[in-house]
Amino acid sequence: MQIDRDVAVPTRDGSPVVVDVFRPDGDGPVPVIASVGPYGKDVHWPDRYPLYDLVANNEHMVWEMPDPEWWVPRGYALVRVDTRGTGQSPGRLDLYGPRDAEDFHDVVEWAAAQPWSTGKVASSGISWLAMMGWRVAALQPPHLAAVVAWEGSTDFYRECAYQGGLYSNGFVEFWWNRQIEPQRTGPDGDDWREVLPQHPLLDAFHEARSTDLDRVTVPLLSAANWGALHLHLRGNIEGWRRAASTDKWLVVHTGTHIDPYYADWAQELQLRFLDRHLKDQPDRMDGVAPVQVAVRHGRDVVWRDATDFPLPGTTWRELYLGEGTLDWSPPTSSADVAYPATFETAPATEPLELTGPVALRLWLSADQDDLDVFARVQHVDADGAVIPGIGPQGGPVPMAMGWLKASHRAVDPERSEPARPWHPHDRAVPLVHGEPTLLEVEIWPTSITLAPGERLRLELVTGDSDLGMMAHDHPALHRPAVDATVHLGGEHASHLLVPVIPG
Repeated sequence: MQIDRDVAVPTRDGSPVVVDVFRPDGDGPVPVIASVGPYGKDVHWPDRYPLYDLVANNEHMVWEMPDPEWWVPRGYALVRVDTRGTGQSPGRLDLYGPRDAEDFHDVVEWAAAQPWSTGKVASSGISWLAMMGWRVAALQPPHLAAVVAWEGSTDFYRECAYQGGLYSNGFVEFWWNRQIEPQRTGPDGDDWREVLPQHPLLDAFHEARSTDLDRVTVPLLSAANWGALHLHLRGNIEGWRRAASTDKWLVVHTGTHIDPYYADWAQELQLRFLDRHLKDQPDRMDGVAPVQVAVRHGRDVVWRDATDFPLPGTTWRELYLGEGTLDWSPPTSSADVAYPATFETAPATEPLELTGPVALRLWLSADQDDLDVFARVQHVDADGAVIPGIGPQGGPVPMAMGWLKASHRAVDPERSEPARPWHPHDRAVPLVHGEPTLLEVEIWPTSITLAPGERLRLELVTGDSDLGMMAHDHPALHRPAVDATVHLGGEHASHLLVPVIPG
């Protein structure tokens, strides 16, 4: 393996970004896998983070990037890029802004022109690296041949900064302190911890950081994780659904945020995909279904192949909220319960699979101008214990979550779907005190299979500080429900719309 370190790559405005290149011995040429991020192309993984079980412990491993010792022997060059304003790259930090995407475009075209390159370049990596893959794909660099987007996101406002209009301060603070500050090269550039709270609506700042999926036309392998409840689930599914690519595959898996990317099955799938599109081996993806879903049975999974997502044959059914109950039939009379509240089905009498997006149609009134709705969907076993999902770091998380700031309740009827309401988030409309108001809450997709005797539980809570870095509890922006009522039955029948998969 040949390693070229600290290579300055020119960009369109003359300020270089700095890269490392790992490539096979000899003159090549070989196809290229490029990854750009702000975490430090030179930072050895174990020097900053604990290694995960499936991550190879070799001297070239860097957080969330492809492993050179796996890819280079298989005939690929890897290009690792320090984001402008971080690591070895000079310039002003403008994370995820237009300049970041343009720099990646210029790196792709530079890599394609090198004598050791075949001229075909792909983007690959986890999280931020996947997010940048979506971004550069929308710019359509001529030599970008494919994108492996593993647990990224495509909608900056809805998936990264403000889920349901609620500021994701827990993650932003954790991530910025641990990931960005150690690699910044200077004071220039926006600090998201200061800037994001100033942009509570979906304005030009957020628009500049969202991906135009109509312009994503390259072959695409998109991987989402059921347990990535507020960052790396929705965007990879929505991105796959809405991308204009002709050749595209979706994998929805489970496990930690890191391990699946480096698992044998995942690396072999990535290799088959890249061999097809970068090495002109058209049969390499033969037999791979367009959609592969890990259907959850508690913490166990059964893989299913499909042609689309939501899964073909899905039956959408309403589970009506009653006084502590969830039932397939609406309540026979109207009633009210105080928020927060918990609702639960009767024990299942036969296996019940719910795989796909979920939506909560919630009638609510309050004696306050605004409030934050937190909806959790839990899997409860026959003994009444919660069966948790696997979170990004391996810890327990709910099986599904949704959020909505009541003042952001407006929906776009043209972009909404019954199981995925679309909120513009472009204005805040206060609640009218005491007036029953419909809130359509998007709950991110899930997969839950109830065995006989098990139950589904919906929890409406006032906050999520117990989830640590996933919390939305910024002191100036959080609006807990302190005097609110949930309406049930009659003309204000609240319900949970769930995706039932026929047995």
